[in-house]
Amino acid sequence: MARLRLRSLLFVAAVIAAAVFTWSSSTRQMASSAVAAVEAVVPAESLREKLPALTFEVPDLKITWHRSTHKPPEQSNSTRGDSQWYSDWKWLNPFSSSVTLDEDRAVLPPLPERRPVYTYYDTTVKRDSETAEVDKEQLLLWRRAWWAKGFKPIVLTQAEAINHPLYPTLKRQAIRADLEYEFMRWLAWAHMGTGLLATLRCVPMGSFEDETLAHLRHGQFAQLTRFEGLGIGLFAAEKQHIEEALKFPLGDVRLGTYKTVIDAIGSNKFAVEQPSGLANYDDATIGSKYAALATALKENPVKGKKALKGLMDAHLHTTWQNMFPSGINVLKPLPAHSTELVKPALDLAGLLAECPASILQSSCAPNRPRCVPCIGTKMRISQSDEFRNDSKTFTISVVPHPYTMIMLNNLTSDVSVAHIRRHTDRDTWVTAVTRRLLGDGRGGPSRVVSVKDMVASPWGSWRSIWFATEQFPVDFNLPPLPEKAPTNDARPAREIVRPFPDEWLADLSWQFGFSIPHTAVWHGESLPPVPGPERWAKEPAGLPAEGPPKSSTPRPATTEELATEVELLREAREKIKSRDKQLLRMRKAAEAWNMADTEAWKFVRAYRARADVERELFEEEERRYAGTEGGRGRGWW
Repeated sequence: MARLRLRSLLFVAAVIAAAVFTWSSSTRQMASSAVAAVEAVVPAESLREKLPALTFEVPDLKITWHRSTHKPPEQSNSTRGDSQWYSDWKWLNPFSSSVTLDEDRAVLPPLPERRPVYTYYDTTVKRDSETAEVDKEQLLLWRRAWWAKGFKPIVLTQAEAINHPLYPTLKRQAIRADLEYEFMRWLAWAHMGTGLLATLRCVPMGSFEDETLAHLRHGQFAQLTRFEGLGIGLFAAEKQHIEEALKFPLGDVRLGTYKTVIDAIGSNKFAVEQPSGLANYDDATIGSKYAALATALKENPVKGKKALKGLMDAHLHTTWQNMFPSGINVLKPLPAHSTELVKPALDLAGLLAECPASILQSSCAPNRPRCVPCIGTKMRISQSDEFRNDSKTFTISVVPHPYTMIMLNNLTSDVSVAHIRRHTDRDTWVTAVTRRLLGDGRGGPSRVVSVKDMVASPWGSWRSIWFATEQFPVDFNLPPLPEKAPTNDARPAREIVRPFPDEWLADLSWQFGFSIPHTAVWHGESLPPVPGPERWAKEPAGLPAEGPPKSSTPRPATTEELATEVELLREAREKIKSRDKQLLRMRKAAEAWNMADTEAWKFVRAYRARADVERELFEEEERRYAGTEGGRGRGWW
């Protein structure tokens, strides 16, 4: 037994000794290999001597978030009155001053590029004064409709056609006058280049986001394009495609045998697209859909053209109304003492909801046969204290300066800096407007970003319109009219109400694309001869009446309070523009205490002003043509 144990111990010892010997030998080999590898490494100095001289410039990819120490340069056409702006992609920064280093300059989104759409008007034709005036109105309607959908409408004449090299070739062809007119249109278009060519009777008739209109705004056309059902109403192409399309037909000896320019060029040269947001009022369409208008055009062309212009304008208005089946919502975030503050918005909503007059009151546009005419269901107008994120509702809002809102809430202009800091809440306006979207747990900076998005985003810019209080006509805030007593007449007298100057509405119509009615009709209020259900007792006899209204629901303003609001609005308008040191101190205190409200006011004021400047610059550029507000009464004849 002892021997067996001894043998086992000797065997274990031998195994351990063998393992130790093997490990030590492998370690010596690894060490020697490492030494050899180190000795084999070429020193860096000798390596540099063997390689050619190479220089590498590695860019510094560090992202710095430091604020600029200098104001960005002033951009051209970036001021209007007291409004200043800077167009930049950082427009959703909560406070513009962090970008512009200027408390008075608002950061706005860059203006999108407007693609040109051309029409041709022959100025060599002699017209009497009445016909010329009707043509001016039609040109104005055409320009306004395309401008509202994001295009740049331009009128071409024979001057552009004559400047094209192929003009002499066209004149050598003995062709009919109507076909020559069509080729003159194309020569003028080819001279200008890439874009759209439309007749005066072809206008966009759909929402801003319509697929066809969005495609046309991109301005990229792979080939010559026409649109199904529009005939010669609209073409789209790039300059090289237009030039190629004109070469063959103008050299064809059979040019005079073709009926239309499409036949002469060849229908196989066109790509045909299905239009959804375009309407063309050519003779064939008028004859098949609007018989009364066709008769008027035949019997008296001048009166017929007036009726056509009125019908197209009415269809544009009705189409806009149908885009918002839920109606118009007027924001009234702080309802306690802002009745007169939002009154301009309510009056504008009333004009937009009016039923447009035309020769065919209940008709629809050619591309919208299932429209809902206003004559059957009038557009609904509502008020709310919160913004509704609803694509079926159009929003109108008036943004007050914080100092104006403080005066209205206190019903006095006698406020002090101490009162503002101790007895007023911060940023009450933006808080109320965004409460439905953001709840109650957000601060002013995040809320004002939401307001900017409501105003200027691609989604919100055509679904709403925003004004600063001071951007309404100076003489708008008139004393409130006395209440009208109800009458027992079955048909109360109609009263025409004209809330805004005609020039102001004419300018605003360019944003909507149709002529905003200048007057609203008040039909009066009649008392039913027999008390109807609306006048019955709300509770059975003997039960207590309903308690007082909730504290969150303000009582209606009295006549005296409305008069006070009007006076305060007038006074606030003057104080905000004043350079008096004491008034400036009060204004700065109100702005510092309500930074988000102030930013919203500056942003909206600048955004509205820039839209006016953009259109005025376009009018100045094109005013030598008819169909502009600035060129009315001036033309080529």
